[in-house]
Amino acid sequence: KIFDRKGRLLYEVLDPHSGKRSPVPLDDIPLALRQATIATEDRDFYRNPGFDIRGVVRAVLINLRGGEVIAGGSTITQQLTRNLLLGPQERGQRTLLRKLRETVLAYRLTLTYDKDEILELYLNETYYGNLAYGVEAAARAYFGKPVRDLDLAECALLAGLPQAPARYDPFTNPDAAKRRQADVLRLMVEQGYITPTQATAAWNTPLHYATPKHDILAPHFVNHVRQQLEAKYGPEVLYRSGFQVYTTLDLGLQ
Repeated sequence: KIFDRKGRLLYEVLDPHSGKRSPVPLDDIPLALRQATIATEDRDFYRNPGFDIRGVVRAVLINLRGGEVIAGGSTITQQLTRNLLLGPQERGQRTLLRKLRETVLAYRLTLTYDKDEILELYLNETYYGNLAYGVEAAARAYFGKPVRDLDLAECALLAGLPQAPARYDPFTNPDAAKRRQADVLRLMVEQGYITPTQATAAWNTPLHYATPKHDILAPHFVNHVRQQLEAKYGPEVLYRSGFQVYTTLDLGLQ
């Protein structure tokens, strides 16, 4: 919950289990969205053993130097492992032990499920902002239509959201969302999924967003606060830990 300086509620993030979820099979998810996600989150998804060896080595070296293991650099399988198999407290830890446990579990997940099954789980469980879990809920939340009907431009926009849903929220930060979309399209070109011409056409395609449905006071200020919290704690910790956040805003004066 985010409050103003006098304790008046500005915004409440609901329990994640109350968020919108509509699982869909992988075949109903556009190929462009699958490719955009892989290009953005884990370019070696179909070739790696479920974890990034370089990332693990880097975490060990940082730990040996007495530093904090930084977030980021996780494969799709590691992200799925962290979201589904680690508790909220462990998920927020930046320790070598947590990183190694995540790596082992990701490897075991790869031994148990094939890559398409892991990708399907990831796309149905990942948080895309605005209480939308999974690509079907996200497609309906942002574009008002089922995920199977998304075009390349819309797929690239969605694929860029999970790393920082508040920062790239197209409802409150449309310019940041477009810049993020451009990054995703560039990565898709670099990895051979689309041509530069297709990327340019997608970038120039107008995006028609659905009307956002949430009750929020001082939305731009609250979104700024959410961005700061996300940057510090990460979206999964932020939205699952029951924080009560008191801000400097005076709602009456605002």
